[in-house]
Amino acid sequence: MPELSLSAGSVLDLAPADVVECAAATGYDLAGVRLADPRRDAPAVAAALARTGLGLLDVEVVRLGPGPLTDHHRELADAAATVGARFLLTVADHDDEALTVDQVAGLAARLHGSATRVALEPMVFTGLRRRADAERIARAAGVSVLLDPLHLHRAGDDLGTPASEVIGYAQLTDAPDPPSGTNPAHEARHLRVPPGEGGLDLGRFLTMLPADLPLAVEVQSDALLDTAPAERAAALLAATRTVLTRRS
Repeated sequence: MPELSLSAGSVLDLAPADVVECAAATGYDLAGVRLADPRRDAPAVAAALARTGLGLLDVEVVRLGPGPLTDHHRELADAAATVGARFLLTVADHDDEALTVDQVAGLAARLHGSATRVALEPMVFTGLRRRADAERIARAAGVSVLLDPLHLHRAGDDLGTPASEVIGYAQLTDAPDPPSGTNPAHEARHLRVPPGEGGLDLGRFLTMLPADLPLAVEVQSDALLDTAPAERAAALLAATRTVLTRRS
């Protein structure tokens, strides 16, 4: 079974360091954190990682605008490297491909010598919508791609397209299909459901991934917010394991 990470999006009601503690307590192999204030949050995350012995899959999120890299982008990259994250999750909020290549290459250069790689995520409601475009940019800039089956499906990408060499990791999530008619951004941030409880063809998605590719369990769901974070994390882990067992 692949390494499983508790994504920050599943427990946004927790502080970053508490996400690490929650992931360790509920049986995940890894955690992911979202750093609003990298300088403030990174030391506590590093301490939690040391205390629990857990690994850090990713740090979120660099949002690339139509200009040069900002101080906040650089601080996120530095924090990700400092705490030993495997990936720095990055999205492009513009559709200038040449600029995106320059921006992610700049982030990669800043991370040179560390264990952290840039992971570019195509999202249907951003400037970089399609998987093929993200993979082309990743090859040009020497970075990785993160796949989310919800974004891929909503963009019209085939969930069964074989993974390429630039796929660094994937997210596991689910959603009703067809959608409820809401806009894709709202759906992704509020209406996801546990893996196996929606309409996405997760079996097809998982079949095309390498068996040992790390998976981040990301279920941003308003309906689950009345559940305590640890209970929610444990339930999502159980649902994920059930889906993975069906694959095997």
